Amino acid sequence: MDEVLQSRPDRPVVRHGDQVRHPRHPWSESVQALLAYLAEAGFAEAPRPRGVSGDHDDVTYIEGLSGDEACTLVQTDAAVAEVAQLLRRYHDTVEGWQPETEPVWFDGRRGTGSRPGELVCHGDPGPWNLVWDLHHPVGQQLVGLIDWEYASVGTRLTDIGYALHYLAPLRDRSYWHGVLGMARKPRRRHRMAVFAEAYGVRLDEDLVDAVVAAQRAGVQMMIDLAALGRPRQIQLIAAGELERERRAVDWTERHRHKFSRAGATVPVDA
Repeated sequence: MDEVLQSRPDRPVVRHGDQVRHPRHPWSESVQALLAYLAEAGFAEAPRPRGVSGDHDDVTYIEGLSGDEACTLVQTDAAVAEVAQLLRRYHDTVEGWQPETEPVWFDGRRGTGSRPGELVCHGDPGPWNLVWDLHHPVGQQLVGLIDWEYASVGTRLTDIGYALHYLAPLRDRSYWHGVLGMARKPRRRHRMAVFAEAYGVRLDEDLVDAVVAAQRAGVQMMIDLAALGRPRQIQLIAAGELERERRAVDWTERHRHKFSRAGATVPVDA
């Protein structure tokens, strides 16, 4: 029997056995090509492609906890470090991808990056798109990164900034308590430092800039895609999500001194 994983009208997602079926988009073939490359290159945490046919595309199902449950599993330093290490492995793997057929992505961008430092980003590495297997030892529980429909060209900091936005998180209590399930205010600068060390980047102004840029890009993308008639973004704006994301940008701008290099004298539990 099929299992409904997501019942959203614009993007119903159904599990059938060991496969996950998504609606087909003009960029589905590019995502399938990316996943095929990752499989061949040995990146184990991405779904394997199962092809595009008719009005759908299929990938393999990764067993574990994801979605809302996964959002509550990123509370520890060990989990933050695992996310950073997975993202680093992905970036190191995809950096060399040069497909014969030029890929086309959801935002209209093409290719795999033409400027120094560019590569194909996952585009949506939030806690909800992580898959965890709690039967594994601590430090080895992150087994999957799913939902690659927002893959596009960017830099490492594009994905890192996005991840930290939701992982540190640089958002108010309604998110860190209501979504991540944290009982106490997170030590954001400490969590950013843990991530930075595990990935292999510095916690400096550039990293904080990347988080702010990711937040602003999310706001602009919602506006742009709604203007193109994309149902998901239209629905999000109608539900007030655009204003919530704008408030997140404002919150980070007002508090960024606590997380930047200038905030080095701020206690580590800030």
